[in-house]
Amino acid sequence: MKKTKIFYAVQVSNFTKTQYGPKWLLKNDACTNIMKGIVSTVLDIREDYEFLIKLPNEYHCADITNLFELFEEKYHKNIKFLRDDIPISPVVSRYHFDMNQFEQQHYLFRDIDIMINDENTLTKNWKVFFKALNVDIPIVSTNYFMDSPISKKIDDIQTRYYERQMESLIASDMFSYPVQSALDEAMEAYSYLFRDMSLIEGKSTVWHVGAHYGEIKSEQRNINETNDEPIIYFGNRITETSGRYTNWHIFAEAIGRLYDRGVRPFKAVMLNPTKKIDIDTLREIDHRSKGQVTVIENKSPFSREDYVKFINNADITCNLFTNEVHGGLTHIEGMMGQNILIAPSVNDYKYKFENENIDYPYLVKSTSKEIDIEDFVDKLEMAIKDYDTDKGKYWKELCRDIAIKYESFENSAPKIIEDLETLKKHKLQTA
Repeated sequence: MKKTKIFYAVQVSNFTKTQYGPKWLLKNDACTNIMKGIVSTVLDIREDYEFLIKLPNEYHCADITNLFELFEEKYHKNIKFLRDDIPISPVVSRYHFDMNQFEQQHYLFRDIDIMINDENTLTKNWKVFFKALNVDIPIVSTNYFMDSPISKKIDDIQTRYYERQMESLIASDMFSYPVQSALDEAMEAYSYLFRDMSLIEGKSTVWHVGAHYGEIKSEQRNINETNDEPIIYFGNRITETSGRYTNWHIFAEAIGRLYDRGVRPFKAVMLNPTKKIDIDTLREIDHRSKGQVTVIENKSPFSREDYVKFINNADITCNLFTNEVHGGLTHIEGMMGQNILIAPSVNDYKYKFENENIDYPYLVKSTSKEIDIEDFVDKLEMAIKDYDTDKGKYWKELCRDIAIKYESFENSAPKIIEDLETLKKHKLQTA
């Protein structure tokens, strides 16, 4: 049986600082984990697929010595890697494209059927490269975040991703978004730059990708097993970029106010996934939280496996994006780990429950820019009262089920395969 060969270029962004300089953290990288979930669940269904996956060289990584460590052994026979010397920077990497390096490995692309392009700032580069090789490789570009006049990630207009992301819509044969609201925002953002919608010839699609439930459930505890003190955690980056867009400072402040209310004892943790928090930020977190937040140390050996165990043992997950419509992968992973989700009542956080006609009680009064911090504290207090009651267990299980339904790779894989087959069929028809 002839295999369908898929080239998957991953946009990595998570890195840390070491004594040897900056190094990538692949196991805690959101796009790497999306790739891992897509590849694994697609191969569970289609053994006739083979993936060529572009990732950084192992010697540029801090948490991995062999790229095959990312996958269970049963998938190895259907996976190959293209190792790229990618600059270790979440910004510079999005503009890096070494055509000479890829031309030296031209033979790898000769029999590729389809490309899943996670490097949406480089879509035109890939198109030009394929044309130079005289190979026909249809591209489906993924779009896991948006940088636009609507939702800014980069403040510097001269280096922002927005124009490249809009160009990707034009250059792609298909473009995929994680949720419908993200696609809607992209179409609105497009009109800021272009008037002619007919330039977009590719087909839009929604993959509903979020997390691999098979990975999360491997450490799942019984819902009746509860901690003596509820564990509240913040799993997103602690960063100063884009106006502290993860709102880590709001989490710390809310924990301090919660403590002032004299509620039952609790534990609050910030996971520090990039492991590069500085002393000034630590001091600010300690001040805002009244000393009630524990931050995972930069040098702590907190692996992906440790993370999965942690979220399955925790009780309440806080995710505070207001200007990213998807809301981040950590909220999906936390929900799958049977945590009560506390999040702003905006965008995809709100959509999943509204679409199921569920009046979810732990969403925080918010706008696209601001979180009502007093209401956030109210929701935290409610959750720590509920976490070990029948009510709390009900909402924990419901969060898990909603996350699986809307954003598990297991449920997304058939749609992804359908779209890949559509591109493959179109290629054959136009050959």
